[in-house]
Formats: sequence, structure tokens, C-alpha cells
Amino acid sequence: MRYIMLVILAALAAYGLFLLGQLKPGNLIIMYIGVYRWELSVIQFMALILAVMFFAYLFYKLVRAIWKAPKLWSGWRNKRNNKKADAALGAGYLSLIKGDWQRAEKSLLTKSESSRVPYINYLAAAQAAQEQGRLMQRDEYLNAAYKAAPKERLAIGLTKARLHQQAGQVEQAASTLQDIAGLGQKNAQYTAMLMQTYQALGQWDNAAALLPTARKQKALPEPVLDDIYNDAHTAALRNSGSTEAAWKALPRDQRKRIPNIVLYANSLIEGGESSAAEKLIRTTLKSSWSDELVHLYGMLSSDKPTKLRRVVEGWLMARPENAELNLAAGQFAMQEKKLDLAKEYLQKAVQFGQLPKAYALLGEVYEASSESGKALQLYRAGISNLSARSDRAAIEEAAAPSEGELLIAKDITPA
Repeated sequence: MRYIMLVILAALAAYGLFLLGQLKPGNLIIMYIGVYRWELSVIQFMALILAVMFFAYLFYKLVRAIWKAPKLWSGWRNKRNNKKADAALGAGYLSLIKGDWQRAEKSLLTKSESSRVPYINYLAAAQAAQEQGRLMQRDEYLNAAYKAAPKERLAIGLTKARLHQQAGQVEQAASTLQDIAGLGQKNAQYTAMLMQTYQALGQWDNAAALLPTARKQKALPEPVLDDIYNDAHTAALRNSGSTEAAWKALPRDQRKRIPNIVLYANSLIEGGESSAAEKLIRTTLKSSWSDELVHLYGMLSSDKPTKLRRVVEGWLMARPENAELNLAAGQFAMQEKKLDLAKEYLQKAVQFGQLPKAYALLGEVYEASSESGKALQLYRAGISNLSARSDRAAIEEAAAPSEGELLIAKDITPA
């Protein structure tokens, strides 16, 4: 419309200039409007034309403003609401960071319908609701996020799975990740969360199968992936129906790891193959020291306990204050019926490590020596020590982060 008006004005101006070139002084312009006859000079006529065009332009602007008024009002109101929504979103996130969950939830839902990214409001509100233990409300917010942004299914799904993991709902997290598998296969965060979910569920075969993809995507740090690789093989050995077959199936590097050797050696001992277990433990300890293996070594039964005790005494020369070594030497001395020697080693095991088993065996030695009073004291001390160890373990377990907390990054912003 603006361009049409400019063209009309330009045409009228050109026509007026043309008339001015044709007119002479004193000429009049006669206009007839109905029964009225007007005589105007050229200047009066030009002034009239300009006035008409000016008022026509004003009328056009007025009509245009009235026509656009509802749209302009709506736009201004939307911008105002958007600013309020942005402010509420910022305040909500700040409260979320501070741990003020109730205020965060309230702020995040304020003007959420006017937010330019409403699904972000709902996802953050879901985090706040979960921190308050309101899991049903959390799920409602997650559903609202899906409805608000169906195209952001991957980001919303990852956040939902992360919240499930944080709440200890690992199976629900696995189900959510399965739902977005088609979208997340090339996403490193998806791979990392799926790997951690497999760990939490003990699905080590699936975790091992996912390792090549995780390494390619650099989904987790290499040391973490290496630990998963090791844990997967250890789990395979532990859960195998045939430990012997599983041991032979292990890669060579895995047959050098202490946790795997401990499992296999313990299996040999339980199967009555003490000779094979003794050889394996002794060979391993030459290159890699392990108190766990020493403990297993002390459990060996042999018709030649003196030989085994001397092996342990050889290790004791380098580690005289090692409690497990003293315990093992004491056990072999008991098999030899050398009670005084057993008492000496077991006392050192109690002194250096306060091992509950050392208390029990030392009590047996005193009892065999007809010192029932000291035996009873040792039994009581052993029970007390064992109880204290259990209490410490319970405290450490309570203070340690939960499985879900270890798995999840706390960032609630969708990837």
C-alpha cells in the first residue's frame, strides 16, 4: 500500500509540473462539484491537492493502525509474558542450584505456558519434584515436557532416564533408554548412560558388547571403560557354571589380574585342588603382592604344612608386620600341632591387623593349652572387633553415594 501511495503522489506531482508549464499568469482552474462551481488559481489548486493527499495519508495511517491494533497488542503482551517467563526460568534454575526445591518448582512453573522453551521448565521442575520425593508429580512434568516439545524426544528421554537413575529406578531407566534407542545410538551421552545402566543391573555381557561403541564415541573416560572391561570379565568368571572353563576362556591379560586369580584360586581350594591353588598363588605373589591371595594361601590344607609355613616365613622376612602373613603362618603351625609357634604368629596377627579370625584361632590355641580364661577373653575380643568392623562398614556404606548417584551427572539441562 505504501508503494502504491508513493506512485500516485509521484504521478500527481509530475502532472502538476506539466500543468505549471502550460499555464500562464492569471489562468484559473475551474472545478465542478455537483451544482457548485469553483475557480481556483494554480497555486490554490496545488495547495488543495497537497492538502487532500496529506489528509488521505493521515487517514490511511489511522485506518492501518486501527487494523493492526489487536495484533500489536497481542505481540506486546506476548513479549511481556516471554520476559516474565524468562525471568521465572532463571530464578527457578538459581533456586535449583541452591537446593531450594520447593521455590524452584514454583518459579519454574510460573508463566511456563509463555516460555519460549516450556519443556526446559518442565524438565527442571521434574528434577525439583524428585528431590522432594514427589515421583508421581515428577512423571507428570516429564509427560508435559513431551507434549510441549515432541521433537526433543532424545533430550527429554535422556533427562527422564537420568532422573530414574538418580532415584534408584534402574529398570525404569533401562526401559526409557530402550524407548529412545533409535535416536540415541550415535549420542555419546546415551551410550554412557546405557553402559552405566547395564553395570547397575549386572548385565555385564551387554556392557562388554557396548564397549567398542563407547570407546569410539569417547562416551566415558578410558580408565572407566577399562574398569568396565575388567569387571565384565571378572563377573563372567564369578557367574560361570564352570570356573575352569571360564578361566581358560579369559584373555591372557585377565588371567594376570588379582581379582580373577582370587576367584579361580578359591574355586580350586573349594574343589579340593589345593596343590594347583598353592602353585598359582605362589607364582602370582612373586610378581604381584595381594593380601587376599595370602589369606587364601593360609586356608590351604596340606599333608606337608611345614613346607607351606616355611614359604610364608620367607615372605615374612620382607613383610614382618603383615597381619595376613602372620595369620597364615599361625594356621600352618596349628596344623603342625606347634601351639607355641602358632600362638606367637597369631598374637602378631592380632597386634598388626586385629583380624577376627586371628582372635578366634588364638582362642583355640589357648583353649588347647588349657587356658580357658584367656580363650574366652579372646573370643569376646574377636566378637567385639568383628562387630566394630561391621559398624564401620555400615557407616561407610551409608556415607557413600548411592548407585544411582554414582551413575548420573547432576546436570539437569538436556543434552
